[in-house]
Amino acid sequence: ATNPKGDRLARVHAMWGLGQLAPDNQRDKRLVKRLPFADKDPEIRAQAAKLAGTRALKAAAPLLVDLLHDESARVQFHAAMALGQVGNNNNTTSHLVALLERNNDSDAYIRHAAIMGLAGGAHPEQLAALNSHDSAAVRSAAVVTLRRLRHTGAKAFLNDESEWVLREAVSAIHDDESILEALPALANLLSDSSNEPEAITRRLLSANLRVGRPENVERLVDYALDTTKSDAMRSEALLCLRDWNRRPFVDRVEGRVRVLSKRDDGLARRLVEANLQKLFKASDGEVLAELIRLCERLQIKLGAGPLLVIAQSDSQELAARVQAVQSIEGKGEEAVTRSLLDLTKNKEPQIQVTAIHKLAEVEPGQFAEQLYEGWSKLSEPAQQVFLSRLGEDTSDRGNEVLNKAFALLLDGKLPKALELDVVTAAKARRSGNLKQLLKRYEAGQPTQDAIAEYRATLAGGDVVKGKHVYDNHVAAQCVRCHDGGGKGNQVGPELAGIGKRVDKNYLLRSLVAPNAEIANGFGVTVIELANGETLVGRVGDRTDQILTLIPPQGESRKIAMDTVKKITESNTSVMPPMGPILTKHELRDLIAYLETL
Repeated sequence: ATNPKGDRLARVHAMWGLGQLAPDNQRDKRLVKRLPFADKDPEIRAQAAKLAGTRALKAAAPLLVDLLHDESARVQFHAAMALGQVGNNNNTTSHLVALLERNNDSDAYIRHAAIMGLAGGAHPEQLAALNSHDSAAVRSAAVVTLRRLRHTGAKAFLNDESEWVLREAVSAIHDDESILEALPALANLLSDSSNEPEAITRRLLSANLRVGRPENVERLVDYALDTTKSDAMRSEALLCLRDWNRRPFVDRVEGRVRVLSKRDDGLARRLVEANLQKLFKASDGEVLAELIRLCERLQIKLGAGPLLVIAQSDSQELAARVQAVQSIEGKGEEAVTRSLLDLTKNKEPQIQVTAIHKLAEVEPGQFAEQLYEGWSKLSEPAQQVFLSRLGEDTSDRGNEVLNKAFALLLDGKLPKALELDVVTAAKARRSGNLKQLLKRYEAGQPTQDAIAEYRATLAGGDVVKGKHVYDNHVAAQCVRCHDGGGKGNQVGPELAGIGKRVDKNYLLRSLVAPNAEIANGFGVTVIELANGETLVGRVGDRTDQILTLIPPQGESRKIAMDTVKKITESNTSVMPPMGPILTKHELRDLIAYLETL
């Protein structure tokens, strides 16, 4: 290890061997004097520093400090790491701080090593005192070190002029296991905050929710009332009030399950009620919608009157109007029913749809009768909802509407966008005449057509709902294999521009019968190698010399063609049929979305 003429690899292995020896104070003292800290080879110097750290050689600290100025960044890295392993030494802190200042965040490895050095060798009070240091790189590193130590000294940086340092301090106190003792100080920062970045504001709001004292509720209400703040963050303040007494509690920033502090569970409700008039006056759009949902969650009765005023106001944003309709209570009240009927004639399709859903809730027995005359004049989405809700209806009038609609379907006079809704509702009711109509309908479907039973999904889909299916459906997992933007590794065919390249029939067939027509390069390929190994996947790039195989899981593999014994192409798609996974309404929406790509 100390022979300057020896082979580098042999010397490195010798030092590794020394690191494996059992602790021996006398040997370690001799080791400090003999280790090649000044060797000409930078790798040997780096390994010497690493060994000093591994064996916690306190006497080597001055030599390690010297190596912080080494010309090799790798040597500096191991020296800084080792200083953290040799233990507390007040004399090393200033040297590690100087290294951070020189580095100025240019090398992430050096920054990390210096932080680890400080974590093992500096006192928390020394680190907190760095809040006045001129270098933002030093201050942010001090915060990260205090975060590792879970020390309250991190709150000394909550007023830092650098946004980056402030974000580090806020995250240090709030995130992961949190520095609970410093959480109240973080919550207090909300009172003095201007329009901070969202990453900071979300944590300040969350801190107030988690601390759970009376002053924290007041801050959340005051923030929601402040019209100078962004709508998104004011809505977040209302969501924090909504979760005031929610158990189990899931952290609104990280999604981590936490235990809420001891609190007065009814405090949020009382304070929101006391400020309700001011909150409504200061809110519109999404904030107003969130406020209505908050009242519903806290069981604050608003009454149908105020909600109908919001719903009927053309000056209000659509989100608030829709939420107002959804929150109306008034089963059997004539005035409410009359107002909801008026809303079904609103120019906004989404208002019509929501009003129909609500009408079916408050007047289940009269729902079909009330919309009997004018349902065919509604917007297409509203007609779909009306017909679908008739599947749950038991009235004679509902039966009559469905019979007439089904007759129009069989005569080819019903809009294609309504076919799925009529058929679904008829199957749900199963009355005598509807059964006969369903038999005629099913008898008319082509028996040799693999997608015949799904053709009703080709028209009438909702693009927004379809995107939600594409992005979020747990069982279908579309985004796991396809990238609608055409970026990244494509396990399935690239879908960017798919709506312009193929028609609806192709999209439907690909979804419900993927084996019928497999996109080029996306079938299952079995490759037998000359050495007897068998590989399965899809073929990516291919030349006369090299073939790239992409397996269902794991990384792609390049295979030399001269090692291939046999290639077998299978007519099986790697994608399962979506028919059993998605409902027909979900399929309809998904097709509508794919057409827009």
